[in-house]
Amino acid sequence: METSRHGRVPSGRWLQVGLPASGVAAGILLIAGPFLATVVRSLLAWEGDSPSVSLNNFVRLFTDPRFADAIVNTLIAGGCTTVLSMMLGFTLAWLVARTDMPGRAWFETGNLIPFFLSPYVGALSWIYLLAPHGGLIPWIARTQLGLTMEWLNIYSVPGVIWVLTLFYTPYVYLFVIAPLRQMDAAFEDAARVHGASFWYTLRHITLPLVLPALLSAALIVFVTSAGLFDVPLALGSPRGIRFMPTEIFQMVQYPADFGRAAAFGIVVLTVTIVLTLVQRSFIANRRFDTVTGKGYRPRLIHLRRGGRIAALTLEVFYIGGAVVLPTAVLAMVAFSKLWTGHFMWRTATTGNFEYVLTKYDLTRSAIGNSLFLALFGATMAVCLAVLQSYYLTRGNPKRRALVDALLSLPLGIPGIILGLGFLIMAIRTPLYSTLAIILIAYIARFFPFATRTITAMFLAINPELEQSARSSGATWMQTMRMIVLPLLRPSLIAAWLMLFVIFIRELGATMLLFAQGTETISVAMVILSERSSGYVAALAMIQLALLLSAFVVLRLTRTSISQG
Repeated sequence: METSRHGRVPSGRWLQVGLPASGVAAGILLIAGPFLATVVRSLLAWEGDSPSVSLNNFVRLFTDPRFADAIVNTLIAGGCTTVLSMMLGFTLAWLVARTDMPGRAWFETGNLIPFFLSPYVGALSWIYLLAPHGGLIPWIARTQLGLTMEWLNIYSVPGVIWVLTLFYTPYVYLFVIAPLRQMDAAFEDAARVHGASFWYTLRHITLPLVLPALLSAALIVFVTSAGLFDVPLALGSPRGIRFMPTEIFQMVQYPADFGRAAAFGIVVLTVTIVLTLVQRSFIANRRFDTVTGKGYRPRLIHLRRGGRIAALTLEVFYIGGAVVLPTAVLAMVAFSKLWTGHFMWRTATTGNFEYVLTKYDLTRSAIGNSLFLALFGATMAVCLAVLQSYYLTRGNPKRRALVDALLSLPLGIPGIILGLGFLIMAIRTPLYSTLAIILIAYIARFFPFATRTITAMFLAINPELEQSARSSGATWMQTMRMIVLPLLRPSLIAAWLMLFVIFIRELGATMLLFAQGTETISVAMVILSERSSGYVAALAMIQLALLLSAFVVLRLTRTSISQG
């Protein structure tokens, strides 16, 4: 940083220094506020009207048998989802990046679509597909094949794992596909020349080299899938199966027990921080060089006929299960007067769409609220991310690592926990029960996604371009507007669209913070689920159209969300 002879920053550089620093400060405050509120509330116990500091909330939590049930189910679901998503995500990425599988360009796009869809809608779709007495697949098996499928229960822990795996596989896919494409094929060639088999090379060369990406993906998938509220709400709650996010949600319902909910949140946050430190320590103590200084072109592996059939079968199985079947059954339910497990053309109707779009005030308001939160929130978060990314790549080198670690914390915080923190923090303020607190919670939870995406592009921009502009008389703002921001445009578009999608489909934090008049599309679907499956499906189709529109725009602009 430039300073004058007296150690002061020249007045012309205050904007360059102050704006990025303010972005970092805002990000840290967005994280620290709900965290501290949760910690303080977990340590407060009331005796009459006077609060006292104690561990009573933790004692009550750990002696509650429901806590053990919720933790066991959550660990099973999160652990199994992580393992299955890693296996499936790595395999799909490897097939697209390193083999000559037919249709690779199409499958590269298709594998990303589930990232843009709502897990809650996916869970509802699989209910319509597999529900024992109202599912399409059991109806086909019973009427066409004479088979009963009562053994296949979607309302179960395996059902939760199945849906979570479908929707978290793209996270692993996005983390792994770039390292696979950048890997120097000479490493694998050397192993094969010395007689190593394909499986030995894959196990001892390829997998270890992409291990940092796999570990990062595994941590995010485990924490976020274990903390996801959507799927356990749809598939666990109807049968009384307890999970951590649904249990926390129950604790804040009337009569609310914020102390015990906060204690639960602190337990989850502690485990998350420990896992993050272990992962960072593991990677820091090892070398993983996947790109050498030599020129090379990644060599595609030729698949034999059996291998091609197996690869295509896996792709069709995944895209069919995550996209095609859920979308098809959702459309059937949305156009049905009454869903009984199969679609009848003679009773098809558009009445469900007319109801949610024109006759029900709650859904019309929810669509407007969701669009406001997505459009305004994504814009604010991207602006914040640009300032943070500038600091992380151009700011004080001594502080970057610490700032990066702090700003990355929300990546490992389940949405339900962050929502709980904002609920505790805002409950006695004017922000309570407003769209503003939902907007702030969204930005706090998801701005690191934008920051990572934009930082990756910032690292690719040579600082000499900015220095040349400044030496030619341009101000910092002119340099940003005329040089840096145009070069950042692809990552800005990718980050904005990614946040737009996430904000449109978010449910966990919203369920704790919404009030009458501030419902979103996802909340409205939960409310409608108690009335009519047709109304829910119609609203889900509208949400799906918004999400897929963002995906189409992303592909048409040829931007990528895998840069970070």
